[in-house]
Amino acid sequence: MSTQKPKIFLSYAHIDLGMAIKIYSDLKQYGLDIWFDKESLLPGQDWEKEIKKAISESDFFIILLSEKCLSKRGFVHSELRFSFEIVEKFFPSDSGIVILPVRLDNCKPSDAYERLGKLHWIDVFPESEYQDGLKKILKVISKETFVLRSEPKELSQAEVTETIITHDFYETSRNPSGKGVNHRYYTKNIQEDVIILDELTGLMWQQSGSNDLMDFEQAKNWILELNKKGFAGYHDWRLPTVEEAVSLMESEEKEGLYIDSVFNGRQSWIWTADLTQEQYGAWVVLFITGHCSDSLWHQCYCVRAVRTVQSSNE
Repeated sequence: MSTQKPKIFLSYAHIDLGMAIKIYSDLKQYGLDIWFDKESLLPGQDWEKEIKKAISESDFFIILLSEKCLSKRGFVHSELRFSFEIVEKFFPSDSGIVILPVRLDNCKPSDAYERLGKLHWIDVFPESEYQDGLKKILKVISKETFVLRSEPKELSQAEVTETIITHDFYETSRNPSGKGVNHRYYTKNIQEDVIILDELTGLMWQQSGSNDLMDFEQAKNWILELNKKGFAGYHDWRLPTVEEAVSLMESEEKEGLYIDSVFNGRQSWIWTADLTQEQYGAWVVLFITGHCSDSLWHQCYCVRAVRTVQSSNE
């Protein structure tokens, strides 16, 4: 069941446009309703009137701050000053709007406005901490949203168990009381290929996948061929990580599998991109039994490719 999406206003100084675009794009892939002038303002519109209207309708006001835009104490670029003065004038601290300062570098939010210095801020720097910062933003503005690891890694049994329990994923042996994920699935046909969009995780899945069982090396080659052909018009398909694959697990069987029936049931067990700590092993997810297992590469499973949605236009 869909719920009312919170409205978010993204405020930034033009000097930080590059990071504003990145943060907007990375948040937008989760189906969030974000007002961003470069995307939301239409030609011929009265920009001052539209900004006031957008802020007045917002539940969250995200303000990006950097040393460049706060070049000296008490000064902030006009783009930030205009929007924040609207908040100051029409939204007192008890108004209900949540103001979220986001630091792009080691600046002092209080140098922009005293009120910001009293609020807890979130850092998206250095680059190695960007994803962690993004998760913190999402935790505030969209508590139901999941940010799942997309880069493959080597995982131990304990690490897989910890991941499943942390996200409260359902898994028959590691977390049988897990609630699972309330996905927001949408089926879409693109160039005669069928995909499943999940607004909750910002992932695009193949509805089906490989019809044949294959070992791990064959699975990686199958992904390469999928990208050469441009399945559904995209060339960045990949094997899912354990987090991504287990997120599909349902806590109850549906038509004999622990996965939503929106997916093709032929792929009852699939490869992930994550390696085990055993030599020549990789993790697999078995929807037919509802659990995650380590497997030797020579064993055969199906493939269901996934990709991260890059923009709201997909």
